[in-house]
Amino acid sequence: HHDDDQVQLPSGSIGKAVHTVALSTCLTRAATACQSIVKQRESSEQLLKDAMATMPAQTDSGVLLRAMDERLRDIREYHARNDTTIQQQPAQKKLRRGGQPLADGYDIASLLLEETSQSKLDTLFAPEEIMGKYLDLVNVYESHVELLKLFMVGGKDSQDEKQRQQVPYIDFLSLLTNKGLASLKEQDKLNHRKKYARFLTDLLAYLKGFLQRTSPLLKVEDAIVKPAEQEFKKTWRTHGGCNGYQYIKVEASLAIEDGDDDKNGGGSGDNSVDLSPFNTPEELCENVDAGILKTELSRLGLKCGGTPLDRAKRLFQTKDTPLDKLPKKLFAKGGKGAPSKAQQSAGTSTTNASSSGRRFDLAKTEAIVTTLLDQLRPNLEGTLRRAERRTTQTSKERMQEVEEELYGTMEQEKAKGEKKEGGEEGDEGDSDDSDDEEPIYNPKGVPLGWDGKPIPYWLFKLHGLNHFYPCEICGNESYRGRRNFEKHFAEAKHAYGMKCLGIPNTQHFHGVTKIEDAQQLWKTLESKMNEDKFDDRKEEEYEDSHGNVLSRATYEDLARQGLL
Repeated sequence: HHDDDQVQLPSGSIGKAVHTVALSTCLTRAATACQSIVKQRESSEQLLKDAMATMPAQTDSGVLLRAMDERLRDIREYHARNDTTIQQQPAQKKLRRGGQPLADGYDIASLLLEETSQSKLDTLFAPEEIMGKYLDLVNVYESHVELLKLFMVGGKDSQDEKQRQQVPYIDFLSLLTNKGLASLKEQDKLNHRKKYARFLTDLLAYLKGFLQRTSPLLKVEDAIVKPAEQEFKKTWRTHGGCNGYQYIKVEASLAIEDGDDDKNGGGSGDNSVDLSPFNTPEELCENVDAGILKTELSRLGLKCGGTPLDRAKRLFQTKDTPLDKLPKKLFAKGGKGAPSKAQQSAGTSTTNASSSGRRFDLAKTEAIVTTLLDQLRPNLEGTLRRAERRTTQTSKERMQEVEEELYGTMEQEKAKGEKKEGGEEGDEGDSDDSDDEEPIYNPKGVPLGWDGKPIPYWLFKLHGLNHFYPCEICGNESYRGRRNFEKHFAEAKHAYGMKCLGIPNTQHFHGVTKIEDAQQLWKTLESKMNEDKFDDRKEEEYEDSHGNVLSRATYEDLARQGLL
C-alpha cells in the first residue's frame, strides 16, 4: 500500500486496540474465504467426476470443444447484458477499499470500519482497562473483600477495629503480582473452601475473558489452560500435592488419567482400589486405610463423610454396580447424579471447583489462575503501578493521564507529524520508541510522579521523602516519608504483625515500632488494668449489729472468734 492508503492511528492504547481488532478481523475473514474456496473446489471436482462417469467411454474430441464453445458464448452474452465493470474512483485522497465488492460481496475498508468503530471498542473494554492496557479487578475485589480480609489480616476482629483493618485494593493487587495465591495458608483456604472456590471461579472467568479480548487470535483453552492443567496433574500425580498445598501421597490417585485406572484391576474398571479380593465391606475397612477410602470416594464424586465403615460400605457398592446405576443420594452435594463415562476422570470431578470444594479441584483451579496471571504479568504490574499513582493524583491529573494513554502524548504526536513531513523512511521504527527507551536522569533517587518522571526536588524535601522509617513489627519494612510511616499503623500489615505478638493494635501502640517496646508497654497496660479490677477480699465491706463498717477479712476474723 501507498502512504495515502494507510490509516493514521493514534499512538496510544486505542491505536493498539484498533490494530489488533483489524488484524484479527482480516485473518478471520481470510480463513473463512479459504474454507469456502476449499468446499467449492471439492464440490466442483465431485461434479466433474460425476459428469465424466456419465459420458460414454469413447467420446469424440469435437463434442468437448463444442460444449466449451457453447459455455464461452453464454458467458459473453451474460457480460454483454450486465455491466460488471468496476467504476473508477475519483482522484481523491480516500482509503483504498481493499477488495472488489461486486466480485467478492464485501470490501475490507467497510468491514474494518464497522469492527473498529468507537462504539464497539467501548463495549469491548471497560473504562478502567484503557483499551486492554490494564486489568479491572475492582468487581472481583469488592465481591470477595471479606474473604480477602480473613486471608490477609488473619481472622475476625472486634467491631471497633473492623473498619481500620480492611484490605486495600492495592494490597490485593500486590498479592496477585508479587506473592501469588500459593502464599495463602492452605488451612484458611480449606476452612472457607466454598467462598474461596467462588473467588477463584470469578477471577478465572475474568482473566480468560480479558486475554481473549486483548489477544483474539490466541486460543486460550488450547495454548494456556490445557497445558497448565496437564502440568498440574503431573505434579499432583507424583507428590499428592503442589505449590501451596501439603503433599499427601494417598491423594495422588486423584490425578490419575482414565487409561491408568484399568491397570489397578478394579472390579468395575472405575476404581483405583482393587475390590475383587474383598467379599464384605468389613473386610475392605480392615485392610484398606481410611484415608485411601476417603480419597477414592472423593475421586468418584461420592460422599466421603462418616466412619471408615460407612466409607467402605459406600465404596463396596461400586464393585458390581456401575456409577450411573447407583442411587443419587450416595453422591456428594453439588453433583448432578452419576457422572457419564465421557466425564469421568480420576483427576477431574463432574462438578467444578465452586460446587465440589475438593482440595484437588481448588488446587487445580488455583494453578490455572496462576498461569493466566503469569501470562498477563506486564498488564498486572502496570495495574499495580497505576493504582499506586492514583492515590496521590487529583481528578484533573487522572483525566489527563487517561487521555494521554488513550491517544498518546502531545510530544509523540508532534514527533509523528515531523517524521511524516520530513519523509525520513530509514528511522521510522526507531523514533516512536526513542522517548520511552531514553534513560531518565535521576541522580538523587527522587520518586517518580504520575507521569513517570521524577517529582520536583522541593516537593521531595517538603514531604520528607528523603527520610526512611523502619518498623520491626512489619518485618523490618522501611517507609519513605513521615506521612507513609504514620499511615502504616492503620494498615493490614502492621495489624497482622501486632496480632502475631498477641497484642491488640490500639491507639496506645501508635508510634511503637520495636517488638520489645510493644511487649513492655503491653505488660504495663496489663498491670494497670489489673490494679483497677475489683478485689472482693479487700474492697468488699460488712456491717455488724452496732453499725460498725468492717472489711471482709476483719469481719470474718471477728466472726470466727465470736466477738461480733
